[in-house]
Amino acid sequence: MAGQKNKIKKSSHNRVFIRIALGMALILAVASAVAIYFEQETQIARMLERKAGLERRLENAQAARDELLELKSIVDTDEYIERIARDQLGMVRSDEIIFEQ
Repeated sequence: MAGQKNKIKKSSHNRVFIRIALGMALILAVASAVAIYFEQETQIARMLERKAGLERRLENAQAARDELLELKSIVDTDEYIERIARDQLGMVRSDEIIFEQ
């Protein structure tokens, strides 16, 4: 009888130990999943910020491209050459009078 009681106690101790081990493994798995989830959320937030920054840079580059294309279309005109001569070189026509303040 005593041997049988020892076997019952051992098997119940083994079951408890197995349940504790499974519970700890489950807790570890859930904790790992939660940690991975929050790390991914952080990465997604960083990627969205980078995407927004790249979109701003793209918009700026497109605006600069549009300005350059517009400039290219007028650069060989007489009006543009005259404007550059007046604004940047300070040139005037021979029949003009300049008043300075």
